Amino acid sequence: MEKAYWLRRERASLKLAQSSASSEARLAHYDLAGRYSVNAVFAETQAIDIADASPSAILAMHTASIVRDSDDA
Repeated sequence: MEKAYWLRRERASLKLAQSSASSEARLAHYDLAGRYSVNAVFAETQAIDIADASPSAILAMHTASIVRDSDDA
């Protein structure tokens, strides 16, 4: 969700840059768009890190219980 927010901000800045009358305003909007793009990548990386961290711990607990159950049999 956070990634989508930053991508929307990036698109809005790019549109504003294209419609800007002065080169200074265009440069400022392109700079903001670049920063928003970096934030979107960072948000995606954080989401991947969180997703990678959680399931492996759950999977490890599940695997341990299966091994424990098979030892009882």
